[in-house]
Amino acid sequence: MEIAIFFLLLLTMTNVNHRSPLRSVVLGLALLSVTTTVADSNDECPCKLLDRPSLRHKAETARWMVHSLDWGVLSTISTRLGDDGAPPIPFGNVYSFVDGTCDSSTGIPYFYGTYKDQSFQDTIENAAVSLTLSEASLASVCGGSNLKGCRIGGGGFGDPENPLCARLVLTGTFTVIDDDELDMAKAAIFERHASMEQWPTDHEWVVAKLEISDIWLIDFFGGASILNVDDYLAIDLVSSTPLQESH
Repeated sequence: MEIAIFFLLLLTMTNVNHRSPLRSVVLGLALLSVTTTVADSNDECPCKLLDRPSLRHKAETARWMVHSLDWGVLSTISTRLGDDGAPPIPFGNVYSFVDGTCDSSTGIPYFYGTYKDQSFQDTIENAAVSLTLSEASLASVCGGSNLKGCRIGGGGFGDPENPLCARLVLTGTFTVIDDDELDMAKAAIFERHASMEQWPTDHEWVVAKLEISDIWLIDFFGGASILNVDDYLAIDLVSSTPLQESH
């Protein structure tokens, strides 16, 4: 990054015509140095991915997804859309989350956000939310890969809607935390989403969690499984996760 700044400063300190080939070279070197920096940093992942549970273990699969994936779609009942008296209109928004530190899975999604954002605003009037996760997003996790069952193209049957590409929807109540749980949640968030710690301080950031009341999972053919919330929360993910089965 320092190299990129050097090249950009060089560009501003010299009177280089905007059509000059030299300007293009300097800009190219700056971009290349930024790209290299990002690529190098990806080699150091905050967490080591756990093996995917076998298809027989539904609750473990759900817990594995919540612990392994970094982001999902948080859906609220919109306070912006629709007229008075109209049916409720859902609103989905991409949100990063964690369920604990790398070595400690709680199964409970925690979010770092602000009431300046539409989703948080919606929860003031109606705290009912859902969080939708797809195993296809594992490809964007540091150290993750694009699973065969989720991969589009290449002559196979992969697709995010393929039942073998797991889909999980957690529904419950969106609750802002401000007690002893807050320190744990913030430490976990900053461990796994390090850039958040550098976000502007004037946004009045808060930490919220999803108190789960319903769990909907598809990870195989034959329809969805509705999982027992207590069984899901009781799992000791790190010690109970079976070895991965290829799909």
